[in-house]
Amino acid sequence: MKKFTLFTFALLFLASSTFAQFIKEANRSFSQGTYSSLSMDLKKTDTKTVEKEFAKFIGQYKGKTKADKKSGEIFSDNAIIKEMGNNDMDIYAKVTQSGEDNNLTVWFDLGGAYLSSEQHPKEYAIAEKIIMEFAISVSKGMLEDQLKEEEKTLKRLEGDLKKLKKDKEGYEKDIEKAKQLIVQRENDIKTNIEDQKTKVGEIENQAGAVDKLKAKIDKLN
Repeated sequence: MKKFTLFTFALLFLASSTFAQFIKEANRSFSQGTYSSLSMDLKKTDTKTVEKEFAKFIGQYKGKTKADKKSGEIFSDNAIIKEMGNNDMDIYAKVTQSGEDNNLTVWFDLGGAYLSSEQHPKEYAIAEKIIMEFAISVSKGMLEDQLKEEEKTLKRLEGDLKKLKKDKEGYEKDIEKAKQLIVQRENDIKTNIEDQKTKVGEIENQAGAVDKLKAKIDKLN
């Protein structure tokens, strides 16, 4: 999932706050008509991820859940939310993308009537709680995904530092070898100078011997 704003962090601290400031009730159209629904904006989220996670989340209520590609809706057939009673219901949801954000809209078909705050205040409060729980789970997932990415970055940076330290050790060894080579070559130069002096003397002696032999040859001529 993508990185997100401080809004998502706030969702983790809503236990004592009203959900109404985040969840909006309105009559909205979907495949079954226009009925009362609950909707919520999910900031900086990925559409496919939200759809996948909602289908997984709503599955806990034991309904037969499937995604309808034609309508773009998620449908959970005969779901049972114990807090609302033992009667089964159909739940429809749709995720609509808006820029980097997504809007989740949910319809609860209680059987003969769609959930609304006016007709079903107790059940509506529970539905608000369920949607907020999903929003928090999405936020948690985003946090976990971001943590994984940050851990990968940290591991890469630590690897970079390890390589830099190894390179430094190599450079220091090269410098030490170079210093030793400089000392060795300075000694070699001193030895070379003395060897040159000795060689010059040998050459001078040899040149004298050559000159003497030439002189002897000249006398014989």
